[in-house]
Amino acid sequence: MATGALAACSGGGGSASSTTTTTLAAPRLSGYPFTLGVASGDPTAEAVVLWTRLAPDALEVGGGMPAQPVPVRWEVATDDTFGDLVADGTAVAEVDAAHTVHVDVQGLEPGRPYAYRFLVGRDESPVGRAVTMPAAGDRAAAFVLGQVSCSRWGDAQWAAYRDLAESDCDLVVCCGDYIYERGPEDRAGGAVRGGQITAVTLDDYRYLYALHRSDEHLRAAHAVAPWAVVWDDHETSNNYVGETPDASSESRSPAELLERRAAAYRAWWEHMPVRFAPPTGPDLAIHQALDIGALARLHLIDTRQYRTPLACPEAVSSIGARCATSFAPATTVLGGEQEAWLAGSLSEGERTWDVVVNQIVLHQWRFAPGDDAIFNLDQWDGYPVARNRMTDALADAVGEPVVLTGDVHSSWVADLTTDFDDPAAPRVGTEFVTPGISSPGDELAVITDVVQENSPHIRYVEAGHRGWLRHQISPESWTAEIRHVEDPTDAASAVPVVGTWVLEPGQPVEQN
Repeated sequence: MATGALAACSGGGGSASSTTTTTLAAPRLSGYPFTLGVASGDPTAEAVVLWTRLAPDALEVGGGMPAQPVPVRWEVATDDTFGDLVADGTAVAEVDAAHTVHVDVQGLEPGRPYAYRFLVGRDESPVGRAVTMPAAGDRAAAFVLGQVSCSRWGDAQWAAYRDLAESDCDLVVCCGDYIYERGPEDRAGGAVRGGQITAVTLDDYRYLYALHRSDEHLRAAHAVAPWAVVWDDHETSNNYVGETPDASSESRSPAELLERRAAAYRAWWEHMPVRFAPPTGPDLAIHQALDIGALARLHLIDTRQYRTPLACPEAVSSIGARCATSFAPATTVLGGEQEAWLAGSLSEGERTWDVVVNQIVLHQWRFAPGDDAIFNLDQWDGYPVARNRMTDALADAVGEPVVLTGDVHSSWVADLTTDFDDPAAPRVGTEFVTPGISSPGDELAVITDVVQENSPHIRYVEAGHRGWLRHQISPESWTAEIRHVEDPTDAASAVPVVGTWVLEPGQPVEQN
């Protein structure tokens, strides 16, 4: 066991789990503690974060755990029999972190898979597979990236997660809406499955993450590959903007929203395999860059926390005409600090692809021609001046820009240009929008034809199916598979590839 050559730390100063030598004794637990599985995330060439939560009774307040810290052994090996152990240690699952554990294992070899597991007493967790990124300078012959978003619990069974778990991904990116703070609206036949609540408090959000992880297919999707995650609105409150709640929110004031944000951000941190230190209030900077050797750089951004609220009358319903706030130079989606960080991250270094993991649709949806156009103001369409700064930054990227987006429960492929109203405007990149894992896009089906008719940069749109996107990346090309669930009520449903799009550096995307 080469533990002396490796280091493991707890994911940042003040973390609520720690790797240490401890004399703590494992208490007697009421049942098997690893009901929510394991996960890995935020991989680099030499490190990866390992996660688990101890919860014998996961849907109860406190997860069925005693109100005391618990030592948790962790092991990393080159094979799933753990005959070649390369790192191990003990982390402490603390009460105030819902007995979650984040272990940042350092000193690993680049570009290879590892097996990992956790142990408490005689109980062993499921075995997970973590993958380190290629070494700096390595362009990698091929790399498989999964893209997911929008998994509201009651809307469907999760055949898409099952398919992902069977698809040999090296990394999965989540573009947001991992949970929903509310349940499905009333519809004919009701929800596909029950258990959803409306979350406002920390215990509420912890319950929803536990409910989601109770699904075997989501647990499997986490166990087979590391994830890199960002949040959108539903991890906190529908359509919130910075400190401003949506008109339909349970949070009626900025003060109430900030209190809710503190609870939501804390629960998100607790349940995600992330390297950040835990939040202590309503703020948490989650933007970061992850390199896939010299093949690609992922730029993970946050389009909710720093955004300017629009003063447009229609902003409360999202669909309407843009107003003065939309065009004000100071209006922002990313905030000044994050915007400057992203521009710098895109323009430094050398690689084939620059990948922005983004929440809201970047390309334009024009609902009518001419000056009478209305837009979805919750997307980048509501912020055209801020979007121009974004497309300028993409134009200056050192690699071919690809934007991966979620939010709208439907499949889109679009060219990104410097002026979406000018068909001759220079192209600056490509956007792939993933359908929802379970959240439906049926309501968009009535507008897709008119939007595409008035938006020549849109190459493909489909709003009738759930699913996910699988991207195979090489130095020569990017191949995106659109995978759609045939029956959203059946976890065993087929998930066929319904379209393949190929992108070469410097060329427009083409359907294969």
